Order: sequence, then structure tokens, then C-alpha cells
Amino acid sequence: MRLSGSPPVSALIGSVVRDPALLRVLVAVWRLPVVDLQVRRAEADIRFGAYFRPARRPVFTGPWAQAVLELPTVEEHYLAGRSKQALRTNLRHARDVGVTSDRVPTYEAWLRAASVIQHSRGDGPALAREMGMPEPGQQMAYYVARDADETPLAYAGVALFGQFACLFTMFSHLDRQPSASWARYQLHTFLALDLGCSGVKHLLVGSALRQGVGNQYFQQLLGYRVRNLRIEVIESDAA
Repeated sequence: MRLSGSPPVSALIGSVVRDPALLRVLVAVWRLPVVDLQVRRAEADIRFGAYFRPARRPVFTGPWAQAVLELPTVEEHYLAGRSKQALRTNLRHARDVGVTSDRVPTYEAWLRAASVIQHSRGDGPALAREMGMPEPGQQMAYYVARDADETPLAYAGVALFGQFACLFTMFSHLDRQPSASWARYQLHTFLALDLGCSGVKHLLVGSALRQGVGNQYFQQLLGYRVRNLRIEVIESDAA
């Protein structure tokens, strides 16, 4: 899972010219519910552009069709209902085999755990490029899930922007299945509740239009919804 932006407007227009049937898709995207977010001026000028296009206006609409999770604060409420049955089952499997998830206090500790998982994957070098040191002043949250023997099974990294956050990376161990798959569900549930209880309202994972079928299914089970964003840039002392 990698955070990605929406396709440029010019690319969308070109696609519609080649396939007019896509106009219905654009209309559906245009009509999506809108989530209002705020980002501080300093973050918009320096760090926000790493996740979305740089903000040059006080309020701008977009990106479109983003996968957004309204973060929970109570586990029982988050896991309630038929739509969360598969998630509850995966969490039970993870608990039965001794998987635990934690927020890692330092970047260095997180990197050591994540490197174990990278070595199990053919895309390890590409993943390593996503895990560089954060920009000065950037608030981050790092998470790792481990098995009963303390072997890392999954990791995640989140960039924090006040009342919303961006999940920029999340991967599991390829050689520890099915435990690593269950661990991924537990890890995401843990970080969603951790962030929600810390005051973060929304978690973003990028464009729903660019996600593969596997990630779309994963996000659906976790409660993500496709939304358009309207982002207001505020001065640092206004929040």
C-alpha cells in the first residue's frame, strides 16, 4: 500500500476523449461526498506536497476519489456489524497465533523491524526508498506487528497533519503466511484506534482510482470510503 495522488486533470480529459464512456465515471466521482480537511501553512509549503500536489490557494478542492477512513475511538463500535465480520475473523486468527501490534517509538527501531520484512519481498529496494528519514519537523507514527517469537510480520508508517493523517506505507512478510496476512489486519486496526484516540479524525491512503483489486478489498473490509477532499490551508496559530 503506497499513498498516491489523483490523476492529473489533463490525463483525465485525454482518457475521456479516447473513451467517452468514462464521462459517467467522472460524473460519479464529481458527485462523491466531500471531506473537509485543514493543513497548517508550514506543512502545506514544506511537507504536504510529498503526499498531494502543493497547495497554493487558501482552499482547494481535490484530490478526487481518495480512500478515506473516519478513524474510530472505540474498538467495539468499529468492529460492530455484518460488514466487519471478515475483519473480526482475521483479528481472532491473529490473536490465536500470538500476533501483537505496537507503535514503535523511534524511526531507527521501526527501520530495523521493517528491514526484516523487506528482505522477504522482491520489491525490497523500492520499499526502502519509501522509508527514508522524515523531513525536519514532520510528525510521524511508526507501527510494527510481530509474532509470538517477536519476528516482525508487518509494518506501517503514517505521516501526521493535525486532525488527519496519511498512511504512506504498509507491507507484510511474504514468507510467514497466513500469520502475516492476519497481522496486517491487526496492525491496521491497532493504528486506526491509536490515531483515533489521539485526536486524528481521518486516515488517507491515496487515490481509490489507482488501487489494485487486492488493496480495494482490504480497504473495504477496514471501512474505507471513497471521498473527494476539500483542503483548507490555515496559518500555524489558527489551529
